[in-house]
Amino acid sequence: MKTLKLFFVLLTVISLTSCEDVIQVKLDEGDPIVTIDAFINDMQLQQKVRLTYTDGYFSQKPNEPIIGATVTVKDLTTGVDYIFNDNNNGDYVWTPTDTLRVGHNYELTVTHQGNVYKSTSRMNRTSKVDSIISEFKEGGGLAATEPGYDMAFLGFDIPGDTVDYYWIKSYRNGVFFNKGGDINICADAAFGAGADGFPFITPIAQGITPFGERFNKFDVCRVEIHSINLETYNFLTQVQTQTTNSGLFATSPENVKTNIKNTTSDKTKVVGWFCMSAVGFRERVAE
Repeated sequence: MKTLKLFFVLLTVISLTSCEDVIQVKLDEGDPIVTIDAFINDMQLQQKVRLTYTDGYFSQKPNEPIIGATVTVKDLTTGVDYIFNDNNNGDYVWTPTDTLRVGHNYELTVTHQGNVYKSTSRMNRTSKVDSIISEFKEGGGLAATEPGYDMAFLGFDIPGDTVDYYWIKSYRNGVFFNKGGDINICADAAFGAGADGFPFITPIAQGITPFGERFNKFDVCRVEIHSINLETYNFLTQVQTQTTNSGLFATSPENVKTNIKNTTSDKTKVVGWFCMSAVGFRERVAE
């Protein structure tokens, strides 16, 4: 009887494993869409706008760069134009010779093949990083990390009548933590209104060391607090949701928002985002 039961169990396993067919998913190929990545800040570092075309969903190759465009950012408060030079690889760069200013409104204009793409953004105030804390931790735990240093920062939201939105970026030895789950954004000093003028709460302060990561001794941790607006905050929230959307309770994918418009034609589509940010930053060596 035991032998008979074992036979049926083995027969069931074999039947289940032998019914696996490879399903080839074929998606309709649409026309390439212009993509504009334009996050500009007030740091005295080379600023970049990246232009590319979208590619097929399952494509493994880099997006095709757009060359030959004209890219400018105009200070609508002063009327000054900043010209971004074509690097012939999809990058359009501007080396600051002037200071971009908090409280000013800016307009992005991209002209390419008869199409004019535009967007506007205001540069809001930002907070500063008062200090960075370095704490050694043993390895292991849920993330199975190696022994190393966890970094956290101390800082305060600026008090005021309006909600301040921030994107907190962190780097290890100059390499940006850029995974979807690493996006660290907040409203005032927390995840929603009500923390005006408070110190940044622990999950945000410790978020500069992403889950599963550690700093080694003498690694350089850099923290930047970028001011953003509500629309950019919602955009980054959607990006975070879509790039970490997996597992049993995953939701259906959706198109990520854009704040850039083609002002000359509805036929050539455009996606992307334009944001002007003021930045407070600090660095510390892990030890």
